[in-house]
Amino acid sequence: MDLKDMRCVEAIAETGSFVRAAEKLNMSQPSVSARMRSLEAKLGATLFLREPRGVVLTPEGAELLVHARRILLQFREAEDDLAAFQRAPVGLVRLGLPTSLTASLAVPLLERCQAELPNVKLRIVESMSGYLAQWLREEKIDFALTFGASAPDLNILPLAREALLLVGSNAATVADLTDNDGSVSMRRLANIPLILPGPEHGLRSLIEDQARQQAVPLNVKIEIDALGEIRRLVARNMGYTIMSSAAYADGELHDLGAALIRRPSISRVINLATLAGRAQSRALKAVSQFVQLAVEDLVDQKEHFSGVSE
Repeated sequence: MDLKDMRCVEAIAETGSFVRAAEKLNMSQPSVSARMRSLEAKLGATLFLREPRGVVLTPEGAELLVHARRILLQFREAEDDLAAFQRAPVGLVRLGLPTSLTASLAVPLLERCQAELPNVKLRIVESMSGYLAQWLREEKIDFALTFGASAPDLNILPLAREALLLVGSNAATVADLTDNDGSVSMRRLANIPLILPGPEHGLRSLIEDQARQQAVPLNVKIEIDALGEIRRLVARNMGYTIMSSAAYADGELHDLGAALIRRPSISRVINLATLAGRAQSRALKAVSQFVQLAVEDLVDQKEHFSGVSE
């Protein structure tokens, strides 16, 4: 197979016609047909069926189209990058941010990109870390900040470590659980009513793993995958929650009380994740540098953030 094969497959699928595909590619219709017959013979599979309404893909053809579009996209990105190498980075960059970090990072990143990368359009998508990793694999986003362990199909660059806090409706409710140093030990979490994300959420898994290691029984009273609603439920004194320091600091409900969890502490690593094997445009590399600088600023400016080696 070669790039012309891929272009033919894409054009036939998009136009539903060998004739219109040939016109789109500035080729003769017999040449397109001959190339597809040869490709089907090489692959040992039928790629297209001729029906009254036009040409349609077989399941084998649909599978090849997925690969063809990916190959052609990378080829076009390579052409664009080389053509623009002497100019400022240009293009669309899609960044995934975890909900807990969006308030801290989104606006500074957008402002910096507009000021320093005027030809780059930054699109920020907010979701849970696990969803962002899946969207990376599906190439719906270009890179993301994620939490948790590495994966063989993702390139992971650890950037910072973030401590987790126990959060209650006010300072007094949290103070009842703190030790002399103002922190909360893991054993104090035993059986208090908790409001947490569902079991699929990475934060929930981290909390439960740590509790299991310390033989601390957890009483999860409410499960909800919505950070804003968790804050509101805690504010109504319906239970406590465990959240990241960034999520607590940037929350809209500032009367909540919080204390650092220690003995042992619970923390998670903030990673910069990209899809392994995928070429990175100059625009993506430039925005990636801005993201790394923004996370470094969090380490310098916000409490309970540290470098990954600390």
